[in-house]
Amino acid sequence: MKCLAAAWLLAAALAVGFLVPCPVAAQRPSTAPGQHGVAADNAHGTADLIVNLRGTKNAPFTQPAKVTLRSVTGEIRGNTIAEKGRAVFRAVPMDDYEVSVEIQGLPTAKASVSLQLAGESRTIDIVVGSGTSAAAGGPPVPAPLSMKEQKDLTDGLRALQAQKVDEARKHFLAAAKTAPNNPDVDYLLGVTAVISGDVPSARQYFENAATRYQHVRALTALGELDLQEGHLKEAKDYLEKALQADPNTWRAEQLLAAVDLRLQAFPEAIQHSEHALQVGKSEAKGARLTLAEALAASGNYERSNQILEELLKSNPTAEQTKGANDLLASNRRQSNPQPAAVAASADKLHAPAPGSGDNFVQVGTLPLAPSLPMPSDNPLTEHPRWIPPNVDDGVPPADQSVSCPLQQVIHQAGKRVLEMVDNLDRFTATERLHHESLNEFGLAVRNADMTFDYTVIIREVKAGIFDVSEYRDGSDSREVFPEHVATLGTVALVFVFHPNYAEDFNFQCEGLAHIGNQPAWQIRFQQKANRPSRLRSYRLGTKYYRVGIKGRAWIFTETSQILRMESDLVNQVPDLHLYAEHQDIAYGPVPFKKKDLVLWLPYSSETYLDFNAHRIHRRQSFMNYLLFWVDDRERVETPKETPEQQDSAPSS
Repeated sequence: MKCLAAAWLLAAALAVGFLVPCPVAAQRPSTAPGQHGVAADNAHGTADLIVNLRGTKNAPFTQPAKVTLRSVTGEIRGNTIAEKGRAVFRAVPMDDYEVSVEIQGLPTAKASVSLQLAGESRTIDIVVGSGTSAAAGGPPVPAPLSMKEQKDLTDGLRALQAQKVDEARKHFLAAAKTAPNNPDVDYLLGVTAVISGDVPSARQYFENAATRYQHVRALTALGELDLQEGHLKEAKDYLEKALQADPNTWRAEQLLAAVDLRLQAFPEAIQHSEHALQVGKSEAKGARLTLAEALAASGNYERSNQILEELLKSNPTAEQTKGANDLLASNRRQSNPQPAAVAASADKLHAPAPGSGDNFVQVGTLPLAPSLPMPSDNPLTEHPRWIPPNVDDGVPPADQSVSCPLQQVIHQAGKRVLEMVDNLDRFTATERLHHESLNEFGLAVRNADMTFDYTVIIREVKAGIFDVSEYRDGSDSREVFPEHVATLGTVALVFVFHPNYAEDFNFQCEGLAHIGNQPAWQIRFQQKANRPSRLRSYRLGTKYYRVGIKGRAWIFTETSQILRMESDLVNQVPDLHLYAEHQDIAYGPVPFKKKDLVLWLPYSSETYLDFNAHRIHRRQSFMNYLLFWVDDRERVETPKETPEQQDSAPSS
């Protein structure tokens, strides 16, 4: 196959071999990410369900176990004894089910599964004896919710959407009876308390989830409450903890920018606003107002005005519109002040208003009281969607007034990729993988934490044609991954800029942006329609599918190194039941003293996948790099992170 080795491997297979996908009589209607339905022709079909049991270290589990299949209502649809860590249920009607595993001397393990495709053979793994174990160095992992508990949460969230708060609370309390101290349940009970005006109870629920499990949404909610009440130090602490737990939580980043603005930490407010917009895009548009205010406070009125004009074109709320127009007027006055007013204006910029204490900042003539600039995008009372915005859902802010030498940027970035290929035969690292299987509201129904010895080998199989192979614990099998869905291609994505592959893409320079405090060219790329995809292919059973990708890269202006990349599918692939795939990768420098060389390699990656009725979120981090050359080998460090990366990278 004349292309880079498959960047992703998607396999829905039996343990004994790959399964050729069954023909689909009626494809699922095309839907937006996060909206799932079942084709009508599949509603009365059946499927096979295979349950594999594994120990806590991913080893096969051979102890006899009773495996029971129940419907959502609790009706037993089948039970069997798994003698060798495997149970099979044949011709199961399409529906949602709970699988429970009972083993003498061990707690009952549970998992949920949704059968939506007639004729498929669905395989799920259940880790026996897990539920409260912690990832290495991380918080404990909550026990998975039962199917009934998941249904209670889903029904409660639907009631919240319909503004039926009392009904929602009843569903959440029902889940809390059988799943006490579950962080998702506590968080949602906290949300209903906020809506009802009972902030003390809301805080208690949020603190339960945040203290026990470092629940990101609960930490963010506590930060938002403290920001609303003007407790800036406490808000900053909660929001920084949320970003430590999940560096791509744009909502926490957006709120942290508002905190820094009020603390008059303008460079930090600019940095956090920009990152919130890079990740959250149009959903985080309120961060544009915070960014514009921080720029104005720093004296950069021209850039502030550009950001405000972009905000006004993005369908802002009434509050955002008023704030943007007020700040535009203030910027005009500040950039063209009357001589007698200059000194007074400068004093007003840095002096708190009378009676406001430390929680009030004056920028120009625009007061930023605690109710402003509270970001109104996706407020606490709304549940965020499960997958981040697509690269086309909004263009992150970039300064277009600076001339961008696009062809030179692409050429120099390509040289950096060539440098990596020329100097690198293979490398190994320690990979930590956090997996979540999500429902339509983004709540985890299953999770797993795994650690691998990760090896990448790059080979030039023909002149200019490369193969990138990945191995985990010495194997390239998809069996090591949860759900039997392998996520590969973290290293291969940079080949978008390799001279042999760059000709397959259209590139557009969107301007000068920043990754942290580093200036970077913001480059959008997309597979050309008239060229077959050579960079990415998918395999399901014995069939291969070539798919195009689009995305965005941030390239350091000083060295042309790639700091960050994100990608999405150009189009959905209904034949593969692939409806969304979003990847976000951060890179860092790895120095090699003996060869006086620095290579930029991934230090973290986040992936979201909507495939074959699976909604998957995975976070990967890499450390303890060991690189090999044909003639030498040398142990090296974890990628050295820039200061802003150290603030946001996952803890190891």
